[in-house]
Amino acid sequence: MRPYVIIVSAMSIDGRIASKIGYSRLSCPFDLKRLHEVRASVDAIMVGANTIINDDPALTPRYVKADRNPIRVVIDGRLRIPITARVITNKEAPTIIVTTESAPANKLAEIKGLGVEVWVVGKERVDLGKTLERLYTERGVRRVLVEGGGHLNWQLIKEGLVDEVRLTVSPYVFGSGTSFLEGEGYPTTSEGPRLRLVSVRVCECGNEVVLDYVVDREGIIKMGE
Repeated sequence: MRPYVIIVSAMSIDGRIASKIGYSRLSCPFDLKRLHEVRASVDAIMVGANTIINDDPALTPRYVKADRNPIRVVIDGRLRIPITARVITNKEAPTIIVTTESAPANKLAEIKGLGVEVWVVGKERVDLGKTLERLYTERGVRRVLVEGGGHLNWQLIKEGLVDEVRLTVSPYVFGSGTSFLEGEGYPTTSEGPRLRLVSVRVCECGNEVVLDYVVDREGIIKMGE
């Protein structure tokens, strides 16, 4: 068993979630509030190490009223995030850092010493399936919000671990940078997941479009099969 997984992302019209220098502020105030509403509705928020390193988010639903703060889950196979990151220093919400056996032992001990929980799940790459299973069975997590980055988005989709994708298309063009999905890619449309469009909305600002897709579980074909 695993939680229901939702990827939420804002991207430029050329599919970038960050520019070549890592700039990623693409959402208008209405879209930010919508993101925080989703944060308030889930049990955990998952991000990759690069998102913490580049943006240093607090990952709390501070723009809306919330009964509680969801668990913050950071996928960091080599423990690259700084110990000054807000997910470590900000104690408003619990944080679980998921790493691997290849992570530096001294960094692992240092983070644990700061009162942050660290899970070792995998040898050289974090096993995302097992991570989700542990969140479900050990922490009662039923809904997970994934906020990137591109490598984490790709790996979750590739492994068939995503149930819903909510994309905000913003009226900007970067031309290069980080794509919504960063990975080896599918050779044709037949290898990847089939997505079913369930809603299209124009944002209140009038310049952004919000697309909501659900994943057809029967349509997923993993690479190599």
